[in-house]
Amino acid sequence: MSSETQPAEITETSLLDTLRVLTSVVAPTIAKGVIKRRPSVEALAQHHGLDTAALELLQDLRKKYGSDPLQLSVLLRSQVLVMDPKDVEQVLSETPTPFGSASKEKRSALRHFEPSNILIADTEQRAQLRPAHEHALATNERIHPYAGRFEQVIQEELRLLFDDVDNKPEFDLDWNTFAKAWSKITLRIALGDSARDDKQLINDLDDIRHRANWGFLAFTDHSKLESYQAQDSNVDWASQVAQWLFAFDAAAMATYRALALLGAHPEHQEKAFQEAKSGGPDRPLTRAVLLESLRLWPTTPAILRELTEDHQIDGKAIAKGTGVVISTPFFHRDNEKLDFADRLSPDQWKDKEAIPSQGLVPFSAGPARCPAHNLVPMVSGLVIDGLLAERKIELVEPKLDPKALPGTLNNFEVKLHLTKRN
Repeated sequence: MSSETQPAEITETSLLDTLRVLTSVVAPTIAKGVIKRRPSVEALAQHHGLDTAALELLQDLRKKYGSDPLQLSVLLRSQVLVMDPKDVEQVLSETPTPFGSASKEKRSALRHFEPSNILIADTEQRAQLRPAHEHALATNERIHPYAGRFEQVIQEELRLLFDDVDNKPEFDLDWNTFAKAWSKITLRIALGDSARDDKQLINDLDDIRHRANWGFLAFTDHSKLESYQAQDSNVDWASQVAQWLFAFDAAAMATYRALALLGAHPEHQEKAFQEAKSGGPDRPLTRAVLLESLRLWPTTPAILRELTEDHQIDGKAIAKGTGVVISTPFFHRDNEKLDFADRLSPDQWKDKEAIPSQGLVPFSAGPARCPAHNLVPMVSGLVIDGLLAERKIELVEPKLDPKALPGTLNNFEVKLHLTKRN
């Protein structure tokens, strides 16, 4: 008899519980727009507490079935829902083999605007593309080699933002105004100064991303994307840069929410202001607040993987081809496990961008961790501190209770009041 322990069967949810997950977790996530957010649905989610309801459902399932992974049978395709932080750590550390990052669902969405991107590449292609991303984004450097240039761009665009309001002592900053300035910053960073006012590029990307929200159901049209592709390139750089711009869009949401957090936490804002006055591109506190923004309100609501071979999670046998789902809000806002789940807690992020053992993965973790996990917090920190150096920030709408932050913060409805410093 073999001494090897035989894998146990995975627990399968009931049909009713599967339907509950589909209606309370999956449907709202898709409705909000996985690729390009739909403001009306974000507003609905905030006003009706849909994200909190999804979290509470997953907590109910954990009470009912335990913390082992759960199998959901959805439209003839098996999906495994990860329920324990230790399994989050396993799945992410064992990516891309056997937990492939190019799941069917991810491919169906990203093929619309980045068909050759590393996120949906096979293992061989991924090995070729990853070094290029890491070099351009300075993945392993806390401070990007071009940080000085990025800071110059940011200061120029913030000065123009202040000029647009005639340098009034006080003014309200809404999402559209912030997003416009952010877009110009990121276009200049990613593509150079000449791209600053390229409205056609932005319109094309928005159109493609809206179509990508529909995944399998939408017609794939690569003609717009191909118009930006150098024909003599062996690498589809348009697909790679499209992902960077997409990621910067998500970073805009996280940065604006971080500003809202600072507006609701004057004591942290004062510390960040002092940090901004000290100068230099490394802003540890602002960086931590940005990570908290991503923990509290993840811009990536689910991390998807797909098994490339038969394997086990926590001793449970799972077949090749099975999808694996990590619900980031479930782990980030699990108030049954985390005493800081619903409040701002930047201290935990000193010198780290992920705590996978607790399921806290704002930029994912492991070999497939976001290659911009250092760049985005740095750029966001420079923008936030650039604003703080000139203005005090007050959160006008919505009102936030620092002791009980909401499950959803709709960035489209956030309004800030900026007052010139003496």
